[in-house]
Amino acid sequence: MFDQNSKYLIKCKNKGRTITEKTRKMKVYNLNKFLDKFGDMAVDTVEPSDIDNWLLEFDRSNSWRNSFLEMANEVYKELYAYHLINRLPIFEHFKVKTQSTKGILYPNEISELFPTDTKKLMDIWNRNNRDPEYYNFMFATLFFVILTTGMRSGEAQALKEEQFLAPDTIILNAMISDGERVDHLKKGNEENKKWRVVILPDKAVAMLNYLKTIQVKTTDYVFEYHGKPVSGNYMNKRFKYCLDMQGIDTEKRDISLHSLRFTNDTMCMRKISTDDLKLMLGHTQTRMSEYYDRSKALDHLPELMENKGTINKLWN
Repeated sequence: MFDQNSKYLIKCKNKGRTITEKTRKMKVYNLNKFLDKFGDMAVDTVEPSDIDNWLLEFDRSNSWRNSFLEMANEVYKELYAYHLINRLPIFEHFKVKTQSTKGILYPNEISELFPTDTKKLMDIWNRNNRDPEYYNFMFATLFFVILTTGMRSGEAQALKEEQFLAPDTIILNAMISDGERVDHLKKGNEENKKWRVVILPDKAVAMLNYLKTIQVKTTDYVFEYHGKPVSGNYMNKRFKYCLDMQGIDTEKRDISLHSLRFTNDTMCMRKISTDDLKLMLGHTQTRMSEYYDRSKALDHLPELMENKGTINKLWN
């Protein structure tokens, strides 16, 4: 069902539902594991409670369990559509932490993590003493850019010099997905790429300018690490390690790299209009359907630039 070029995947594509290769492989894995457990049973005798009890045997997160339930729901819907079962079971997802429960950084912590003193800043974001010292500053800049713009990690990974419309203005028109750079953003596709524009505070601009003077690169990626875009997994590990070293308990407070985006949303929501904030963060809404090419993304630049003073006050 989830094999490449299967009828089901072709149907999903024609209905506008994008399934990445990484997601497809995960569904194949989940289905095979599911069949190992329940493959000898008649499909209409497997109850949702049987699946729940089986998933609870694993010491894994509820998000992991829900990925199996989502796969099972797709399978059962197809079976029902082809009249292979007489009733459609109802799967109840396990409770997961939402944005409102995820940890964010406090203003005093942001000040401590991103001091104006360059040496102190580089010491805070140092994890690997074998690396050239400029990498410490690069990661500090990377995390500060994500924090102050609300970029997703894949968007920051994919960032190239050509995306700068001005020193303080970036068009986000690409992301790293499954290790490849693609020309659309999250939940985007060839018809609706979901491009958007973000505004940098002056402090981030200064950090990026200084980074250019000390960085040694072989590609045009802004945040190049050992000759290629920095990996999302390493970004998250380094971020959490450095926070833990500063006495911020990332495990207890449920803080990860994505917390920078949540922090941006939280700090900006009372200072910037809801519509403008959604445009900058790329939250799905009616207006975002316009973002299918560069010109449409730039249409909103003048109104977003009106927030530059507020953005500077928040982050400088």
